[in-house]
Amino acid sequence: SVADFDLNYFWHWNKFTDYVQCVLTFTGVTGYITYLWLDSSLFVETLGFLAVFTEAMLGVPQLYRNYQNRSTEGMSIKMVLMWTSGDTFKTVYFILNQAPFQFSICGLLQVFVDIAILLQVYLYSHYPQKPVSHTAHPASTKAL
Repeated sequence: SVADFDLNYFWHWNKFTDYVQCVLTFTGVTGYITYLWLDSSLFVETLGFLAVFTEAMLGVPQLYRNYQNRSTEGMSIKMVLMWTSGDTFKTVYFILNQAPFQFSICGLLQVFVDIAILLQVYLYSHYPQKPVSHTAHPASTKAL
């Protein structure tokens, strides 16, 4: 239930109905807030920026996980190539059609994240690195 909220388990739903309840509540609350502030250009611009910025950051968790693992094993390179081509075409479209500034900036950010992930694919496949070990310190493994 909502009273048991723990951010560490946010995406670990016990029942599908709990997930649906959360999505409906979020949609209702944000929809109502948007309705109340619809006449505020600052609110609308901020909401628009947050939307395109959130989309621009979608690849960052993958980038970070690759960095932590020092590997891109199991990741679909075709998927990242499709992201990169789609994000590139979209960003060029935004720039050529003089879309609001935040669209072009966030589009460029997406392309840079995509390129960074592709660089990880190259680096980790051509220059494999040992993963960071989480074993005990050698001095702490001495026999007593």
